[in-house]
Amino acid sequence: MIMDSQDYTPFEMMILTAAKQIRNGDALFVGFHWPMVAVRVARRLHAPDIYCVYEGGGVERTYCPIMPNTGADLILSPHLAFAGETYDTLCGFLAAGHLPLSMIDAPMVDRYGNINSTCIGPYRQPKTRLAGSGGAADLGANSKKLIMLSDRTTKDGFPARVDYVTTPGYLDGYDSRIRAGFRPDTGPEMIISSLGVFKFDPVSKEAYLWGVYPNADVEKIKASVGWEFKVAEKLTAISPPKVEEIRVVREELDLAESRLWKIPGRQ
Repeated sequence: MIMDSQDYTPFEMMILTAAKQIRNGDALFVGFHWPMVAVRVARRLHAPDIYCVYEGGGVERTYCPIMPNTGADLILSPHLAFAGETYDTLCGFLAAGHLPLSMIDAPMVDRYGNINSTCIGPYRQPKTRLAGSGGAADLGANSKKLIMLSDRTTKDGFPARVDYVTTPGYLDGYDSRIRAGFRPDTGPEMIISSLGVFKFDPVSKEAYLWGVYPNADVEKIKASVGWEFKVAEKLTAISPPKVEEIRVVREELDLAESRLWKIPGRQ
């Protein structure tokens, strides 16, 4: 019998929950950072036959035993089914509508699923300049099903409105995304965070709390988010992880840490 684990963190649950959104045989666009860990966990646990499409132009077909630092890391080369250019993956695959799923890191995401990875404060006089878009704007514009991953647990990671829209979500809510010219079959699907899982109301397009991890406190989640979100009428209780699942998550995080990634909750 496979036992549930009693020893895990909300961040580890975030990675595992994201991995479980991936089905065997999926072809998905994988953004930098935590999505790269989630797809590796999925490949090892239940989805060995996935195709991971990266901004750098590669399509990974087999598991790489060393954690790549980015999707353009040459260490991926022996594991690629396709080696092209950024134009091929962002335009030929993503914008052309061939990928049913995308994952992106969300350091700051607001109530309508807009992500900021550009600056804190006014664009021309910011308090802090961040890494910038890369392919993040393309993922927001063209992904049919965009899953956002956030390791943040405080209001600065979940503002009511981001200072700058790097990755367009549902903009101002309701039909504003469609009026702005985006295709109706694109947009955010969910935010998987260390706090819990948020989905988007089909009418207002505002994020609401859909699911929580074991022992979660909804009031504490509310205190950590910058808007008064709604809670699903039937709030989903996400099952605790199996021992094997947490073992694989931690092994992948160990590999990321060996490449100098900073892992939340670790010294």
